[in-house]
Amino acid sequence: MAQIGAVLVRIEAREASPKHLKQIVLSLDMAENFRAFGSLCGRECQVLKFHHDIEGADMFPRVEAAGGGMFREVVAKLKAEHEVVHELIIRLDRAADVLAEDPSDENFVQAATIFRKLEEVVRSHFGYEETELAEAIGYYLGAI
Repeated sequence: MAQIGAVLVRIEAREASPKHLKQIVLSLDMAENFRAFGSLCGRECQVLKFHHDIEGADMFPRVEAAGGGMFREVVAKLKAEHEVVHELIIRLDRAADVLAEDPSDENFVQAATIFRKLEEVVRSHFGYEETELAEAIGYYLGAI
C-alpha cells in the first residue's frame, strides 16, 4: 500500500498527471503483481483476503469458543470491518479500471479517495485487532 500511496502523492504534488498513472504504476516493481491479480492493489488485496479468510474460518470461532463469549462483541466488530474492507477493495478495483480507461483528474481523485479510505480502515482494523485480541490469541490459541 505504501508504494501506491507514494504514486498518489506524486500526482497530487503535480509531479505527474493522472493520465500517467498507468505508466507510473506499471514501472514499479509491483507491476507483475498488478498483472497477476488484475487490480490496482494486486498482491496486498489478496493478502488481506487470505488474512480475513483465516480469521473468519479458524481464529475467530476458536477465540469466541475459548473465551466463553467474552470476545463475542470484539469478533463481531472485526467481522463487520472485514466486510467494509472487502467492499473498499471492490470499489478500488472498479475505480482503477475507470481511471485506466479515462485518466482524468476526477477519476484520479475518486481512485485516490477510495485508496486512502481503504488504507485508513485497514490500519484502524489491525490496530483494534491487535489491541483487543493479542492477549486472547496468546492465551487461548498459543502463538499464531
